[in-house]
Amino acid sequence: MELDEIKRQIKHFFEEEFPNPEATLTFDTPILDEWFVDSFGIVNTTLFLEEKFGIEVSRADINAKNFRSIETLSQYVQLKRSD
Repeated sequence: MELDEIKRQIKHFFEEEFPNPEATLTFDTPILDEWFVDSFGIVNTTLFLEEKFGIEVSRADINAKNFRSIETLSQYVQLKRSD
């Protein structure tokens, strides 16, 4: 799966799961700071990534670096899929 398709699917997930009509979500939007993703949202996002992309997200990988934006999450998913 191409990186652009991963980004589109993650973006769609965030827009559906955590709607925020007052903001525009881009691939670089800081999702922990500017989009409503709290600890419950991180759990939901982790489950989505594992189910949708067939990867296993380790506890060590649930961090601000990987969950910074759709861009960083997509890169993480692509890396895990190539393992």
